[in-house]
Amino acid sequence: MTIQTRTTELESVNTILSTIGESPLNTLSGSLPVDGTMAKNVLNEINREVQSMGWHFNTHNKATLSKDTNGKIPLATNVLRVELNPNRFSKSEFDIVQRDNYLYNLAKNTDVFTQDFDEVTLIYLLDFADIPEQAKRYITVRSARVFHDRTLGANTLHKFSLEDEQKSFAVLKPVSYTHLRAHETREDLVCRLLRGKK
Repeated sequence: MTIQTRTTELESVNTILSTIGESPLNTLSGSLPVDGTMAKNVLNEINREVQSMGWHFNTHNKATLSKDTNGKIPLATNVLRVELNPNRFSKSEFDIVQRDNYLYNLAKNTDVFTQDFDEVTLIYLLDFADIPEQAKRYITVRSARVFHDRTLGANTLHKFSLEDEQKSFAVLKPVSYTHLRAHETREDLVCRLLRGKK
């Protein structure tokens, strides 16, 4: 009996390639054919796009950020977004963004801080292997549609329909995302992502 396993990055890339009738790859290492490289790049691009929304599985709440000896606050290279607790830190005093691998305060135009920050929310970019199966499915279907449009054009028949993409997103929803824009419903978020740039 065959033991079923979770989707691998190679399987996702091969699913993407199948949308244009390309043969599957045996590996993602070494020199890849042009379409294989493009499929892998699209998968990575959409993986970042989806994870940057901030989901339960890639969100670390109540983190602490500490300044270094130069007063700067370094960030891990896989941090996609940083949010301070608005009940603890006023936006007029701390309007923070990421610049390079450091925290930057737009309110004071500086990357030097006089204090550490606790109760910080961090959104991380996880490796494809480390995300839930529901997220892998959605990312794969969306990547396949984007890849298909870029290689064959948006007016040709897709192997995966927009309905497939919406269904896979609906399955992902229970995994929970953490951040909506102001006055945005979950349905608005779904529509925004599905209308997102390719």
